[in-house]
Amino acid sequence: MPRKISILLLSLSLIFSSGCRNSRQIENAAIIENVSVTVEGGQIRYTFYRLSEGEKPWGVTVRAESFEKACKKAREMYIPNMSLAKLELLMINERLQSRIMKQDVEYISQNSFFSPIAYVTLCDGKTMRKLDAEERVQDVIEEQLILLKKNKPQVCIDYLSVFNHLERECEGFYVPLIRCDGEIRVTAKRIYADKTQKNEK
Repeated sequence: MPRKISILLLSLSLIFSSGCRNSRQIENAAIIENVSVTVEGGQIRYTFYRLSEGEKPWGVTVRAESFEKACKKAREMYIPNMSLAKLELLMINERLQSRIMKQDVEYISQNSFFSPIAYVTLCDGKTMRKLDAEERVQDVIEEQLILLKKNKPQVCIDYLSVFNHLERECEGFYVPLIRCDGEIRVTAKRIYADKTQKNEK
């Protein structure tokens, strides 16, 4: 009799422990921490980087004309339980700034499920390629953004401040620009609310 009880308890513990582990994998797979936006062959690509503990980022890429459409497509086709509540960073290829930055930041600002401290930055092509190769790059970028804000308070690094400046007429404002020349470096780039004006570095 004691042996049967022992077997029963062991079986139950295996069932419950495996269930918890699977639950955690599903939960982690659905949590999006960062999103990058780049262009390839004339098509805009949004990559959703999921919570991961590996050395290489775990991302899902979709082609779409806006962040809103990319989110919908990612949920429908790849990550049904996708959560953006912990989004920390939206990284936009600098070539796409005038094309999608305003609409994507506006979409974030209109939805309360996004984190209020989500950062927005422009990146060069080399940084975008490095993002796909190394998990640590995303952490380095966040550290650089915080340091930039400390040294240059006028630079807009969160989506609310970027949205507010894009919505009102102004002579221009500064956003972060991440460049990769061996090392990840951050500078400030001046952009304008009026798309007809020429961008100035």
